[in-house]
Amino acid sequence: MSALDQVVIPCGGPGLRLKSKTGDVPKVLTSIGGRPLLAHLLDDLQAAGAGQVLLLAGLGGEQVSAEAGRLAPSGMKVETIIEPQPRGTAGALHGVAERLAERFVLVFGDIFTCLDWKRLSLAAETDSGLATLLVHRSSHPQDSDRLTLDDGDRVIGWIGRNGGHKGEVVTDSMLTNSAVAVFHKDILRRVPRGRASDLYGQILPAMVEAREPIFGYRSSEYVRDIGTPARLDSVISDFKSGRTWLRAEMVLVDRDGTLIEDVGLLHEIDKLRLLPRAAEGLRLLNQASIEVALTTNQPVVARGLCSLHDLGLIHERLEKMLAAEDAHLDRIYFCPHHPETYHAEGDSNLRGPCSCRKPAVGMARSALADLGVPAWRTVVIGDRSVDMQLAHNAGLAAIGLKTGAACNDNRYPARPVWSFADLLAAARWLSHLTG
Repeated sequence: MSALDQVVIPCGGPGLRLKSKTGDVPKVLTSIGGRPLLAHLLDDLQAAGAGQVLLLAGLGGEQVSAEAGRLAPSGMKVETIIEPQPRGTAGALHGVAERLAERFVLVFGDIFTCLDWKRLSLAAETDSGLATLLVHRSSHPQDSDRLTLDDGDRVIGWIGRNGGHKGEVVTDSMLTNSAVAVFHKDILRRVPRGRASDLYGQILPAMVEAREPIFGYRSSEYVRDIGTPARLDSVISDFKSGRTWLRAEMVLVDRDGTLIEDVGLLHEIDKLRLLPRAAEGLRLLNQASIEVALTTNQPVVARGLCSLHDLGLIHERLEKMLAAEDAHLDRIYFCPHHPETYHAEGDSNLRGPCSCRKPAVGMARSALADLGVPAWRTVVIGDRSVDMQLAHNAGLAAIGLKTGAACNDNRYPARPVWSFADLLAAARWLSHLTG
């Protein structure tokens, strides 16, 4: 049973901060691009295969109920439940406990999203926790809940927007709760009966402190709240410009000529030098929560110019140089092979055809599988036509840089979709689409 079989949308907040802009219109019915927020949300959920939607309304509930009946897509069951009195987000869930499925999606009614809902649901099934929370880097962390995740993406620390903290806290964590999640019904056992309680302000932080199985689902997809006039204006502007759907979650970045100087068959560690502004560009991608995987052909091993151990030391030095600039690579993939078999020098076991040497797609497929990012959210960045051909072969978008060979080597026919001066310029554009 998929969590998408039931989606719960709490939408009972009075929307006081928006009142000067929207009047008495409930936040979930706020117009974005000429349609209510709820219409966008229901259409997206239906496209993902969602079955039943429960709207938990409060003040203005009659208006929500009437509009929901009109906006409900064909084949989707949408029901509005009006709270007799405010009970908080956790209390509202407890009030409909008998109606809840074993596992369900929850999204607040003041959130505008463009998500891969199926992927979120699948991640929650894999986690098998009591909750899987979509976490991202917020544009307003100062008034958001900040979370600390361990290497397995389990939530181990929680800094509330009021400054209180639970569990193991990394104070500089910029990962924030997004008010989109998948919950198991058993979470209701932690909700007190008979009084109002807040899901994200009280229940979840206490569960994190008790080391209960709460997981984070990292995403750079578009998730924005419309809770203030400025944030609503920003979402409307993003929607009109198409920015809401242009998202990058991972880049496959080339090494020589893109990230470091291309000295030709680099095999001496002392010749390793970062290109100007490359570390800054990489740091910007990191800050935007865009995964960065290095994909590089390294025939120096097959040619016998250096060993796998030597190549490892070069990459270790590279990572230290990047760390000194507060930047990092999430993965490093390299192909040690060389296609020519008629040369005597080097390692004959590494000479010959392979599936990893660019423009073959082996390294790209490994990155997509290891990092769990869909191809349509992935961009290749490089300075040579082989990188552009890799993107073409793997069905990925491609950015060509004017560093290194500037994509003018003409070895392969594929051309970049976009071109930028260097890695920093490309990162600024990608992070703008993501942030």
